[in-house]
Amino acid sequence: MRKTFRQLLEDKIVILDGATGTNLQLRGMPGGVCPEQWIIENKQVLIELQREYVAAGSDLVYAPTFSGNRIKLAEYGLADRVVDINKTLVAISREAVGEDVLVAGDMTMTGQALEPVGSVTLDALIACYEEQARALYEAGVDVFVVETMMSLAETRAAVMAIHHVCDTPVMVTMTFEESGRTLYGTDGVTALLTLQGLGVDAFGINCSAGPENLEAMLDEMRPYVSVPLIAKANAGLPQFVDGMTVFPMGPEDYADACVALLNRGAALIGGCCGTTPEHIRALADRVRAFDAKAAADVRAQMGSRSGLPVATTERRTWFFENGFDGLVVNTTICAGDNDDFCQELIDGDWDTLYDLMDEAAEDEPDIINIDVDAPGVDGPAVMAHIFNELTITDIPVSISSEDMATLESALIHYPGRLLILDRSREEAQRAAVKALAEKYGAFVFRICPDLE
Repeated sequence: MRKTFRQLLEDKIVILDGATGTNLQLRGMPGGVCPEQWIIENKQVLIELQREYVAAGSDLVYAPTFSGNRIKLAEYGLADRVVDINKTLVAISREAVGEDVLVAGDMTMTGQALEPVGSVTLDALIACYEEQARALYEAGVDVFVVETMMSLAETRAAVMAIHHVCDTPVMVTMTFEESGRTLYGTDGVTALLTLQGLGVDAFGINCSAGPENLEAMLDEMRPYVSVPLIAKANAGLPQFVDGMTVFPMGPEDYADACVALLNRGAALIGGCCGTTPEHIRALADRVRAFDAKAAADVRAQMGSRSGLPVATTERRTWFFENGFDGLVVNTTICAGDNDDFCQELIDGDWDTLYDLMDEAAEDEPDIINIDVDAPGVDGPAVMAHIFNELTITDIPVSISSEDMATLESALIHYPGRLLILDRSREEAQRAAVKALAEKYGAFVFRICPDLE
C-alpha cells in the first residue's frame, strides 16, 4: 500500500517527475492540438513515459490534467467534457504507475485574466477550478498540484476551490522571471507567505529557468517557510536551434546543479521543461547521496521568521516585527460615518470610494481600515467589488465588520493576506472572527483597550 503524501515527506526527499509536454512532443504529439484529448487518444505514449519516470526514481507523477479546466478546454470545443477528461487522464496515470506511486491532480492557469484586467470574475474562476478539482478528487488523486502559476490571485482561487471540495493535500509552484517576480509582479516571499497562510501543504518554483536560477529565490524564502519547499526547474534556458526549441542541460549537469537546491532546503525536487527520465534518474542518484542527516540539518535552519505577523498584496509584503502595538489605523473608509457615502454604496456608485482610498493612501497611515457596515449596504457585495476592482499596493489594508459574511467575502476577494481589525465585544463573535482568519490566513488585531 502506498504511503500518503504527508507520510512520504516525513520519510525522505520526494522525487517528482520530469517534463510531460516537451517529451510528448518528442514522441509524436503535434502542435495545435488539445494535449488532454491527444493523450486520451494515444494513451500508450503517456503510459510509457510515466513508467520510465517511475523506473528512474520518481515517487510522484503528475497526471496530464494541466489545462483540463472548463475555460481552457472551451478553446477546443470540449468545455462540457471536464469531468470525463480529468477522470480518464487520472486513470491512465494510475494504470501507468501502479499502486505504489503517488498521482497528483495537475491544475494551472486558465489563460483568461481576472477583472478588472480581463472579463473573468473571481467567483466564476473559483467555480471553474472547483469543477476540475471535484473531478480529480473523485478520480482518486493522492495530492493536488497547482503549477506554473503567474498570478497570485488566480493561484488563491485554485487553492480555495480545492479546499471547497476536499482536504486532500495541495502543492503549489509558481513561475518567476529573472527579476525574481512573476509576470504579474509577485515576488517569491510574498507568494509563499500568502499561500502557506491559505493552507497549502508545500510551495515552490517550477519552470522559470535552470536550477541555478532558482537558488537565490529559495534563499529568500527559507527564513519564512512553514511548509516544505519544491524545486522543479527547466533543463536550462531554452534555445532555438534549426527552428526548434531545445534545452541545453544534459542529465548529469542538471542533477549536479540541483544539489545546490537540496542544500537550500528543497524537500520535493524534479524537473520541468526539457527534462527527461534520464534527468530524473541522475537526480535520484544525487538525492540518495544527499543523506537524511544533511537534509535535516538544512531544514533545521529554515523558518526562523515564519511566525511573524504580515500583510500582503499581490506585489508586496509588510512585516510587523513588533506585532501590532502602536499602529496608526486610518478609518476614513467607513460607511457608517457618512450618510452620502453610505447611500452611494447602496446605489452602486463607487466614485467616492475610489477618492477616499486615494486620499487615505496619500496620508501614509500604517494601515487603512475599511468598514462598510451600515443599514442597507450589501457588505459582501461591496467587499467583493472593492477588492476585485482596486489595485492596492502601497498601504496594508485591514477590514472590520460585525457581519461574518462581509468578513468572509473580503477574505476571499482580497488578492493577498489581509488584516482584520476585530471590534467584537462578545466572546462568540471573537471566536468566529478567529476561525475565519485561520481559514484564510489573516491576522487579527485589536487596538482599543476598552474592547479587551
